[in-house]
Amino acid sequence: MRWPTGRRSGRPLDRLFLHYLAAFAGAAVFACLLGLPVLAPGFTSESPEVQQMLAKACAFLEKSGPSQFGVGADCLTAMALLKAGRDPAHPRVQSAVAGARKLAQNVAQSGVGNHCYHEAIACVCLCEVDPKQYAYEIRVLAQGMLKRQLPSGAWSYNPYTYDDTSQTQYGVLCCWAAHHAGVALPSSAVESAAHWLMQTQRPDGSWAYRASDPPTHSMSAAGLSSLYICAHLMGFGVDAKGAAAKEGKPDLPPALQKIEKEEKKRPAYLRPSNTNGQQVFGKAAGGNAWFAKNLNYDVTKWTHYYMYAVERYKSFQELVEGKTEAEPDWYNAGVEYLQKTQSQDGSWNTQDAFGSDQQIHTAFAVLFLTRSSQKAIKKATLDEGVLIGGMGLPKDLTNARMQDGKVVTPQMVRDVDDLLELLSSAEDKDFDARTLPGGLSLDADLTKRTSQLERLRALVTNENFEARLAAVKTLARSRELDNVPALIFALSDPNWLVVEAARDGLCFVSRKFQGYGPPPNATPEQKQAAQAKWKQWYLAIRPDGQLMD
Repeated sequence: MRWPTGRRSGRPLDRLFLHYLAAFAGAAVFACLLGLPVLAPGFTSESPEVQQMLAKACAFLEKSGPSQFGVGADCLTAMALLKAGRDPAHPRVQSAVAGARKLAQNVAQSGVGNHCYHEAIACVCLCEVDPKQYAYEIRVLAQGMLKRQLPSGAWSYNPYTYDDTSQTQYGVLCCWAAHHAGVALPSSAVESAAHWLMQTQRPDGSWAYRASDPPTHSMSAAGLSSLYICAHLMGFGVDAKGAAAKEGKPDLPPALQKIEKEEKKRPAYLRPSNTNGQQVFGKAAGGNAWFAKNLNYDVTKWTHYYMYAVERYKSFQELVEGKTEAEPDWYNAGVEYLQKTQSQDGSWNTQDAFGSDQQIHTAFAVLFLTRSSQKAIKKATLDEGVLIGGMGLPKDLTNARMQDGKVVTPQMVRDVDDLLELLSSAEDKDFDARTLPGGLSLDADLTKRTSQLERLRALVTNENFEARLAAVKTLARSRELDNVPALIFALSDPNWLVVEAARDGLCFVSRKFQGYGPPPNATPEQKQAAQAKWKQWYLAIRPDGQLMD
């Protein structure tokens, strides 16, 4: 097939096109010969070339077994698979979650181990998978990390030998993830970490692993990314200024416009007492100047660990400074480097990275390619109706109103039969049990009511968190002793919202308004102790009562 012909300078259009194509190619060659820059193709995480690399890398990670380096490495793999689009139910993800939860139990009993990597990465992983379902474990891991923070503001080994930039970056990242998952953090922890980072920065803007070491690419990215994270947490970024400018004028329905002022338990930013933005941005400018001269990926030590730190640095820089670029040069260069170095089996390997392996290096590369930090930032801020600090809003705010301090939409108020049908079909993806106004009404007919209650009691063991919460909140409103075994069982639920509803229901049924606990955000031991007391109370008034195992 020929191009349509026409006349321009005596050439048909097909010959003219070929002429221009040849001229462009010749110009590119000529530019290369002269050392002039030639425009390279830009990439995003959705580019076909990137997706092709990710498909091979994920296949490699999915075939890999549990890491010889422990739960932190498994959680790193899980995070990579999640960022690449794998489902949270993926076996590798669920295996990592199980390891992270077990680690949280160990931390609750014995504290953080020799180093902080496993605990920090496990905490970040659980925040990625489901910050509500694993709220208890996230809080335990975050508090364990805070206890291990040194007076200097850094994190390091135990017993202590030196301040460690590498562990500090994961301590800071853990704080950020936990904060946005709803864990209350002391502002002093973030502020002291920021001070340590500013004090240990070299005059040329770089960082080293420890004070006596020479600066490196990986530690400079670790230090600068952590400094930007601290800047965001302390409210020095343009996002915080924008939020302050809009205070009192949120883009919400009129009935909800006071919600930001009413919600004080989880502030979006941790206000510092002894740090100002000018200090932080002065140090960040020094780091940016160093990377303007030294950013490259052809480094032999901890290459892919370094690349993930660069992606984190650039993502938080975008957030704090409010400057984004669709196809940034630093990302394009990283994609090209990874294209050249990916193995046939889909993995990557760092030449010099003691204490790690191809599975870890590949996970780091995937986190770079997927723009994982950028995705985490979007998830943690006002994306898809989620308030900063993890407090939820329904996706559809039409005709929304405040009821008992919660946001309620009319379509969420259903009777029990409607609710049970909804949960069994699982077709309503927008259903959010957190917004139920204190439970649903039961049928006035005794036979139907009995059937409804029996089905609700069975739901307290359902694998779906929202089903359990809806059931417990409704059972808690009915002052019937037959509901007590189910409510006592629900005190062991992994989600604190379910536990809280069950505890309040037991206090209501027993008329013991002080009750037997457990306290908010209870440990497993506190839950068990409360269950034992409630069981003792129940069997005292109903000796033949049957408890749930």
